[in-house]
Amino acid sequence: MQEQSEIVEAPENPTLLERIGEAIIVPLMLAIIAIGFAAVCLRYVFSGHYALFWSEEVIRYAFIWLFWLCAPILVWRRAMFTVDLFTNMLPKRVQRVIAILLDLAVIVLMGTFVYYGWLMARVNAPQLSSALSLSLFWIYLAIPVGAALIIFATIARLLRDVRTGAQEASP
Repeated sequence: MQEQSEIVEAPENPTLLERIGEAIIVPLMLAIIAIGFAAVCLRYVFSGHYALFWSEEVIRYAFIWLFWLCAPILVWRRAMFTVDLFTNMLPKRVQRVIAILLDLAVIVLMGTFVYYGWLMARVNAPQLSSALSLSLFWIYLAIPVGAALIIFATIARLLRDVRTGAQEASP
């Protein structure tokens, strides 16, 4: 018996939003790698004389933004971690209802993240980062932006699933 792979692969025809996300995420990840590599080389090859004091902060903040920009794409592709052993045993109609309820719960949770993330960004706006002297507003802004993108992806996917589910149900 051959096991089915649970790995979600990138589609051959990505949506416009996936292509835009990729155009932002890939250079951001490459920048993180390049800055980290340069920082390590300068610190250890030149005995710390040319250390990039700001590199750790840039990498940390870039990873925060990277996470919140990748999450909507993973939500759109249903590539997030799930435990679906129980739901897979249920009839297809019940599975659809559970999927819709879970999507609605994600929308509510991410709505909470948008609201409180925005409050956190505003509260932390006067505070500056230690190495870059960058307002922490821009760092905390990743939370409401990413959560809003997750809401958008969830709603779009929910509408797509309801539309295709209705097509499957019709004779």
